[in-house]
Amino acid sequence: MRSRFTAHVAHDDAHLHRSYVKTAREPFVPDEDTGDRRNWTRLVIHSHDASTKPYMAYVDFTAYYREGETEQALHEKAEFQKVEGKWLYTRPIRQGPAPIKSTQAKVGRNDPCPCGSGKKYKQCCLAKA
Repeated sequence: MRSRFTAHVAHDDAHLHRSYVKTAREPFVPDEDTGDRRNWTRLVIHSHDASTKPYMAYVDFTAYYREGETEQALHEKAEFQKVEGKWLYTRPIRQGPAPIKSTQAKVGRNDPCPCGSGKKYKQCCLAKA
């Protein structure tokens, strides 16, 4: 992940080509039209998760770039695959921040209602929801 970010910063298209699973086996042909390139500033890796398969891994990261006077963020969870001893970028799993997980336990139908009425949840607030 860090080498791909560095390649984006240095505009090293050959490394990006070599480290992407769909193009790694094809010869690199430089593109004349490089288009509008982002000015990448920093990389923050939030987590690295191994897969149940030993040749797969996931990296959750935020890459920052400057657009005008403001700094923008690109948040992504990416999949990497180990091919012939090298880690290659496979695809984005999720773009944007991670989903919010509730830390509170859900109220069951037969639990006492959290409103304090003394009734079961299914007889009280569940019917109102």
